Amino acid sequence: MKLTHTLFALALAVIPAFGETTPAPAADSYAGLPALSKERFEGSLTMMYRSFYSGRGLVATQAVAEGEGCEAAAFKAKYDFGRKGGWSYNGMVAYTAVSSGHTLYGNPTFGRQAAVGLLNQRVPNFSMLPPAVQEQYIAGVQAQHIKQCNIENEFVVSNELKYESPSELWNVSFGHDFIHGGILGVMAKHYRDQGSSSVNEVFIHPEITPTKWLSLGCTTRFSFSGICGWWFEPTMNLRMPILPFGTTDGGDIKLLAMLQLGMSSTADYFRSHYFACDNGSQAYWVKLSTPYFLTKDLIVTPSVSFNWAGRGAMKANTKSEFRAMSGDSGNKPFRNFAVVSDISVTYRF
Repeated sequence: MKLTHTLFALALAVIPAFGETTPAPAADSYAGLPALSKERFEGSLTMMYRSFYSGRGLVATQAVAEGEGCEAAAFKAKYDFGRKGGWSYNGMVAYTAVSSGHTLYGNPTFGRQAAVGLLNQRVPNFSMLPPAVQEQYIAGVQAQHIKQCNIENEFVVSNELKYESPSELWNVSFGHDFIHGGILGVMAKHYRDQGSSSVNEVFIHPEITPTKWLSLGCTTRFSFSGICGWWFEPTMNLRMPILPFGTTDGGDIKLLAMLQLGMSSTADYFRSHYFACDNGSQAYWVKLSTPYFLTKDLIVTPSVSFNWAGRGAMKANTKSEFRAMSGDSGNKPFRNFAVVSDISVTYRF
């Protein structure tokens, strides 16, 4: 199968950083609180609609999901362990549902060219048979479905430990993601034909924050079950306040502009017999978001993202097993370019 968000994750992956539209409160704001205290806990709940099903920058074609669009929900939790420049725990549970359908490429049948090729392999002296008999054989193969494949709704559980430096100029996170379904699930289940849609990954994310409104980071993931190999996701994030909340100290923001430049790539992840992407660049994107704070804890965020497939993903479009077997050039996994819009509502507590 030819699928490969975007991991949402987190989602991108498959779900990107829900609820983190403003800088977190300084860790030393918890000074004097006991180590186990409800005041150290923060959480958020997000609901989202996206115009295309996507993950790790890759945007699925209409043939993959029998249509367009997806809905998602995510719960995030943070627990700060105590002092400025210290450690915190971040967890997330996210669910993404395909809006239209789940049958990849509409469960197509064999095309004529593929049918003839199979018969030449399986029927002795097929080319020597009378034309009428050959046509009967060909019609019989063309009536058969290539194989039943599906794209399942995506379920993600993420656990992360984060260390922030006392200078607040850098931080580093590391943790584990469990992903069932979605684009990575298709890779694991149908590229490998192993019958499981689950992927387990460990990751590390170092980030430099030279100013309050600029961050540079790179997530490195190693998948050790489902499919083994490496994902890399370097990003640059810019934030700019547009509208203040109107408080006397000017410290709160009502409207933000957020710009993200990112890409995803793989190493030692795909094999030629998967009929999948080549390793290397998978996707590039430019995403603009404008979080609007209805209150300090209720945020509406419209976004638009411009996504380009990388060379590895475009290779999947040309060597897709379903495209070759069905003879239908539309049976390819990824859009070479797409404009993806989404709208999310986040409540923080």
